[in-house]
Amino acid sequence: MRYGFSVRLHEDVGSRVRATLRSGIAINLTAVAEAVRLQNLAENIAREDIEWLVMQAAQLQGAAIEFDGFAEADLAEFACTQLMQSSPALGWDALEGGVAASPDLGRQTH
Repeated sequence: MRYGFSVRLHEDVGSRVRATLRSGIAINLTAVAEAVRLQNLAENIAREDIEWLVMQAAQLQGAAIEFDGFAEADLAEFACTQLMQSSPALGWDALEGGVAASPDLGRQTH
């Protein structure tokens, strides 16, 4: 885990947490952290590290926090779909040798 985060990253986290708090919904750690990470891609910080910052900011504000275990699966599925669409070598259809790739890249069917 990194501890030296930029001022801009801290400001983005605080801004997102305050905006979510004003909307009256619980802070979804994963969703807020991913939004902040995408705004700050150049800093190359892991989402898990940003989640830690989001949790701190939410606790300081006294906000309700949502721990969504399914959000990670949703993000992984989104990334997998984007990979399949952007690469002509990969796809949901049959590949060479009669092996078809399933949505779960770890499994293959014959």
